[in-house]
Amino acid sequence: MFGISRSKRSRHDGIGQGSSAAPGAQHAPSELPVRNETRHDRGRNVYFQKGQFLARQDRWDMLGRLIAETDRTKGATPAGDSLAALLAVGARDDAVRHARGAIQGKACPVPAGIDALTELTQDMPNTYAIFLVAARAQIDCAWAYEGQVDPYAMPRVASEAFLDRFDVASELLAQAEALAPESVEVAATKCDLLAAVPGAEDLVDALHRDVIRADPGNPGRLRSYGVHLLPRWFGSYSHLARMSETLSQEAQPIWGNQAYAWMWFDALRLDPEAAEELDVDRFLAGLDEILASSENAHLANLITAYVDGMKPAAAPDDLSAGAMAVRQRIHAALPALTGRHLTELHPQVWARADALPGASHAGPLSAGRIAAATAQARSAVEAALSIRLHPAPAGMGRSA
Repeated sequence: MFGISRSKRSRHDGIGQGSSAAPGAQHAPSELPVRNETRHDRGRNVYFQKGQFLARQDRWDMLGRLIAETDRTKGATPAGDSLAALLAVGARDDAVRHARGAIQGKACPVPAGIDALTELTQDMPNTYAIFLVAARAQIDCAWAYEGQVDPYAMPRVASEAFLDRFDVASELLAQAEALAPESVEVAATKCDLLAAVPGAEDLVDALHRDVIRADPGNPGRLRSYGVHLLPRWFGSYSHLARMSETLSQEAQPIWGNQAYAWMWFDALRLDPEAAEELDVDRFLAGLDEILASSENAHLANLITAYVDGMKPAAAPDDLSAGAMAVRQRIHAALPALTGRHLTELHPQVWARADALPGASHAGPLSAGRIAAATAQARSAVEAALSIRLHPAPAGMGRSA
């Protein structure tokens, strides 16, 4: 229901080419309808809340079956959030939230809620999804010892508490894999275990490519792989450039240039200097293909918010000239993108635009956060359409 459509690509110029929107396609920002909760937002929220509700009611048997079924069918949001993962996030949310508040230092004991999830596997030794939930809770707890909620980089020196939680998570995941060797979520979690594995640089490609082969239609798998190829994790800029090119070629029948764009999507935002290695023309062509092939308002909002975030004013002060020029090229696509593809505003997408697939804030958003995201989206669209309707005279540059 919430999966990714593969409608035939419509023919038009790329968003990086300064093309004009079709007649009647443009809307003033005040005229764009706002959908505070779309079908995709609702689906995301429902799966998170279902996992949370069943855990609170001790309905682990039903939860295990739901995770297994959504894992088998590979259901995902358009941006690549696995529905099985959302159920698992909801299931461990109470324990993980308590753990993050309880852990005030590296010497703190493991919170009882985390241990309780691990002990639950003894009561359900044949239900791999419960082992998966417990393993993911241990990983979340490990990062809490490092003071991180959503991990964006390896710790400089991993603490014993961090490594101990990963050891437990690895044991739990091995049992899950023995019960469900074909599970995509188990394979994806093995990639996250790399944070505590010596020689992870030699394993990152094989493990991520296993996940992509198992779930080839999910862009979240490509996004996660791209992040793990950054220097802050297990790769380098040249490694990311090489593998994004390789995956784009190998996945040509499914993705084409879209694979290239998804591989760089989060990596480029997390590490602005990586732009030095980006083929910006191919990246923009990939964004255009994503929108043209799906005609999905959810993705239109996600990519619009992403491109707006590439404005030079948001770049680090010490960014190199080459990387800044790439950001300017990407941000310059915003007027064409909004005029062509954006027909309504989805504030929940804008509010989560900086989140990685599987990030912690998976549940429903507050009314205040939705209102702030709506204002941000309107401001960005107004600026973009102003440029589109009133372009700078020839010979004059545009400042973003």
